[in-house]
Amino acid sequence: MLKRMYYLDNLRVFLTMLVIVFHTSIAYGGSGSWYFEDVDKSQLNATMVILTIFTAVCQAFFMALFFFISGYFTPKSYDRKGPFRFLSDRLLRLGIPMVLYMLWIGPSTIYLAEYRHEQTYTEFFRESILHFKIINFGPLWFAEALIYFAFFYVLYLMIFKKSEDASARSIAFPTGARLLGFALGSGLAAFLTRFIFPLGTGPMELQLGYFPLYILLFIAGILAYRHNWLEQIPSLLSKIWLRTALILIPVFPLLLILTGALNGNLTYSGGFHLQAFLYAMWEPFICFGICLGLLFLFRRRMNKASRIMERLAKLAFTAYIIHPVVVVSCTLVMHHVDLAPLLKLIIVAPVSVVLTFAASQVIYKIPYASRIL
Repeated sequence: MLKRMYYLDNLRVFLTMLVIVFHTSIAYGGSGSWYFEDVDKSQLNATMVILTIFTAVCQAFFMALFFFISGYFTPKSYDRKGPFRFLSDRLLRLGIPMVLYMLWIGPSTIYLAEYRHEQTYTEFFRESILHFKIINFGPLWFAEALIYFAFFYVLYLMIFKKSEDASARSIAFPTGARLLGFALGSGLAAFLTRFIFPLGTGPMELQLGYFPLYILLFIAGILAYRHNWLEQIPSLLSKIWLRTALILIPVFPLLLILTGALNGNLTYSGGFHLQAFLYAMWEPFICFGICLGLLFLFRRRMNKASRIMERLAKLAFTAYIIHPVVVVSCTLVMHHVDLAPLLKLIIVAPVSVVLTFAASQVIYKIPYASRIL
């Protein structure tokens, strides 16, 4: 536990970059909601199909893996700081960026996407931002969720009045059969949750239909820290699950077609529908396979330090916070360029990644910013 796990830092950087590419993909045809979309999604085409498969796969695992990593570092922080300092630190490091985004960065991004031709930014700032007419969590729903998770974690420990490491019994890394059970259970939980909260809905911009996996992976991260799971991931097991995930990636799109998607029957978001059930059960298998594969691969191949990766790791959270305004700005610059959406994506995505981290470096140098970010 004392050894620096560089591969987790490198994995966070990779996931942050993937989030930027993911949201850029939505702007150019992928399924999902985004501030500004530079494509007509009313007519299905090959680019939309490809990008929708990409965004569906990303949605199945990348935020869940973020929650796993966050859960992994939670016990160490709690043990070092104690409950009250732990919570105050979470509120400082997560709450301030969340409020800043919710009240300023998010509304400003909406201004760029929707209101830039109707009024000046000064007018928009005075009329909408200062009067709290537009409040937007954007990707900072993740910080919001982590604050709730931190409170529940402390509450759990206070109720049971013991630290997790007080138990002498070590829990071994889950077997393939247990992973299968967790995948089926979380899929069923997601299916049932989406009866009440279909995808795209939920309180405080939390899409609760995805949260069974998020909660499971956060808890798994805590257990991984306490019981040294990351050093125990079996090579064969990770390969089997990764291969299973790769095989299953095209299965759900095919099932959508077989259940009438090409005729306009799209009911995968929730409710008592076959598509909704299939999607909810497909996601955890993709999630487990890719997460296990990435954790094993990064531990084996990417567990090394470099000055560049150390710097990018420090900037990753800032990049996550500000990337929407960068992606929207880059998309708007290319808006009137006569290129196919896929070609625009190939240009805009890497440029957005570079500019986001460059801007994060500037922000990180602001006095006291590093204490929060």
